[in-house]
Amino acid sequence: MEESLHMSKIHGTPSQEVDDVWEQIKPLYTLLHAYVRRRLREAYGPERISRSAPLPAHVLGDMWGQSWSGIVPLTLPYPGKTLVDVTPEMIQQGYTPLSVFQLAEEFFVSMNMSAMPPDFWQLSVLEQPPERHIHCQPSAWDFCNKHDYRIKMCAHADQKDLVTAHHEMAHVQYFLAYRNLPKVFRDGANPALVQLVG
Repeated sequence: MEESLHMSKIHGTPSQEVDDVWEQIKPLYTLLHAYVRRRLREAYGPERISRSAPLPAHVLGDMWGQSWSGIVPLTLPYPGKTLVDVTPEMIQQGYTPLSVFQLAEEFFVSMNMSAMPPDFWQLSVLEQPPERHIHCQPSAWDFCNKHDYRIKMCAHADQKDLVTAHHEMAHVQYFLAYRNLPKVFRDGANPALVQLVG
């Protein structure tokens, strides 16, 4: 796609901006969706995967169709080729759990989103505390006071946690964007949309 998604090229109301961005990415989305549909039809047969009906969520890799990582073996364009793993480079460059989150913050700030507030860095748990064991399921938290947002995650300096750190910090970006709205408007409009955040 030659046309840039830079905001400077987008004018009008917020809904018009969303429509404009969608029109720019729709051709790529359509091609990717068609590719996935074809590969699923090859794997499951035309009687289970229609040429035109919506794709059944349960064949996309999880029951809700939120993560398509489970269908990578079916859709990988170059089977047998090794996927890129940045973990060795992260280790060589001396990444730590803290620097993984600092990199995620840089990513969001580079798109003109908010930097994390001071409480985030002071109160988040970004790695397993040495003095006690905690349950480490990654999660993002909004304490609904307009300044206290946290992530609880026992991160490691590897590619998997690099992706997860960006995902969890994207939740915090939502919290920051919604902080001045009444509580009823702070949750995502649809749980499926919230899962697309990372």
